[in-house]
Amino acid sequence: MAVTKIIKVKVNEKACIKYITNDEKTDNGILVTYSGCQKDTAAYNFKLALSMNKRQTKDSNSVKAYHLIQSFAKSDKLLPDEAHKIGLEMMKRLFGEKYAFVCATHIDKGHLHNHFVVCAAQRDMTGRKLDDNLTLLHKLQKTNDELCREYGLDVIDRKKGKGKSYKEWLSDMQNPTGSKKQQLRDLINSQIKYASDFENFIERLKAIGVKISFGNSKKYGKVTKYKLPNSTENDKWNRGYSLGAGYSDEMIAKRIANRIKRQEERANMSKTDKAIDRTKIKIKSMLDTSSEDLSSSNIGLNKWKNRQNAMLAEQIKSELREKYHIDYTNIKSKIKELSADNNNNLAIVAKYQKSMEQLRTLIENCRIYSDTFQFNKRYLKSSNQERYYQEHEQELNAFALAEDFISRTKINKNILHDKEKAAEYISILQQRLESTEETANILMEQISENKKAIAELKKYQKELDVYHHRNNNEI
Repeated sequence: MAVTKIIKVKVNEKACIKYITNDEKTDNGILVTYSGCQKDTAAYNFKLALSMNKRQTKDSNSVKAYHLIQSFAKSDKLLPDEAHKIGLEMMKRLFGEKYAFVCATHIDKGHLHNHFVVCAAQRDMTGRKLDDNLTLLHKLQKTNDELCREYGLDVIDRKKGKGKSYKEWLSDMQNPTGSKKQQLRDLINSQIKYASDFENFIERLKAIGVKISFGNSKKYGKVTKYKLPNSTENDKWNRGYSLGAGYSDEMIAKRIANRIKRQEERANMSKTDKAIDRTKIKIKSMLDTSSEDLSSSNIGLNKWKNRQNAMLAEQIKSELREKYHIDYTNIKSKIKELSADNNNNLAIVAKYQKSMEQLRTLIENCRIYSDTFQFNKRYLKSSNQERYYQEHEQELNAFALAEDFISRTKINKNILHDKEKAAEYISILQQRLESTEETANILMEQISENKKAIAELKKYQKELDVYHHRNNNEI
């Protein structure tokens, strides 16, 4: 099981990179990977990408990088290189190759954990920045959970509302009665079932020993606080809303009112209303009637099941004709057709992704070469080269690496010596990159649609197989 965290870096991304790449924490740097940048020039790459964003240059308080942390539990049987591999895969799924980042796996604590410093600006040198909203956190959590499942690690059950902390999750796993918060939830739920209103609910909790207090919150106003019956003065109070989405005062009152309303509706319901409406589909999946008891007492129920199955089968067949223009016997061939289309599209997307990575690397190096060319020129003319190098080490190292790359690509360097010509050339490369990305995205959308269709067709086939009492291989 791994938990994740995001920290915004607004001041010194260079110091953050230095911290996570500490040799003592990363097995002498073996567990460090640079993506879209290199060891000696990572901070400069970040700085240059950010400088392309006009708002960034004006706002000194804007985000320069994101420090992501992925912590594995002590119980996870992982080797350091496996944890590092999981971290790199998570970055690939989150960002593709769009953002430069540094990944470092720390082994200095009692548990393995990955640190990532991700540049807030894209590598394409357009100045576009990573969206800073909750979507990023949710995507990080989702991707992390997917990887944990793939590697056989435990996953925290993320229910809607306020999530559990690692400490609470671990307490739930180790304690048969659950964490203190879970015990409070259980007690609250037990009294909501019988309370006539919120005041009666409070009285019922007090009667079973739950300690009650009231406080104030800027967001919620007056709030109720709870402690377990066996708690001490040193134990913390738990505000209702901190227990989860359904435990604020307002939500508890609403749950009680809804329960009472449902009870009244059921009490006033006539026998006719309670009877099964035989003209509507009441099931979502086929009911297996192959081994039903055919005794006289079950004849009505069996007829109802058979009728429901027939109605659902007709609905599925109708959807097959309307959406896919096929019938039951053609489902397998349609699935094969869509799968083959996806395999072909995935191969094409892989080529586009390779091309995009080459373009991003080329754009980066052209921009770095153009930006640092004058530093190198002045260095060569300097009367004290050693001193000049010490003052501009980052820029000169970046130039040397970019020049080596440009030389291997056989691009005319003279174009990059002139700032305006370099900008025009880089703009052309950026347009090519955007066009390639757009084409790849269209194909990925098609792949996604095909996957949804395949999943739906497999479900249809399974339901109709049950209806026709066939094994999957009989068609």
